[in-house]
Amino acid sequence: MRQYLSAIILGFLATFGAPQKAQAYDVDCAIMLCMAGGFPPNAVCARAYRTMIRRITPWPSRPPFGICTFAAVPVELGGPGGEGEVDTALPEYEWLNRTHVIWFTGRSYTPRDDPRQWDWSIRSCDRENRTCRYIARVYGSHTRWPSSFVSESGLTILLPVGGSYGDFYARDIMVEYGDYEGNMGHSDWFSY
Repeated sequence: MRQYLSAIILGFLATFGAPQKAQAYDVDCAIMLCMAGGFPPNAVCARAYRTMIRRITPWPSRPPFGICTFAAVPVELGGPGGEGEVDTALPEYEWLNRTHVIWFTGRSYTPRDDPRQWDWSIRSCDRENRTCRYIARVYGSHTRWPSSFVSESGLTILLPVGGSYGDFYARDIMVEYGDYEGNMGHSDWFSY
């Protein structure tokens, strides 16, 4: 009985009492670093990508990332072991300032005694969703929205495909980002 009780206590301590492995950086730093690399396929960047998308999809959305503080980096891992912020105004962070959150809304409907109509808008906001401008805004068109548009950064981006028949409403969001070499990329569209 005593051995059984000792085994339970040791198992409990091993499962719940073990110290967690220290993170080398916080999630905001991971988002920025992975975004600069085009979100390479690995566990850290996959988590960073999911976190970024989770932040921008509710309404009102939150910025895709915050300030990378490196506060979670202990001294023994080469970090400051305290509070600190990255100055994103420096030239080496110019890629960060090319980040845009792009919003798409579209709907199709048939007014009484009229042919089918489409409304759509494409809005581009800075990375903090503070400054926004419309790239396109169309109401009452007798043709559906185009298949693509050109973003502020010059990328041709395919628009999400909405329903083809009947009345429908679509609301989607994506992030356009630049890497440290100036190459632009974008996430997939996310409906919400």
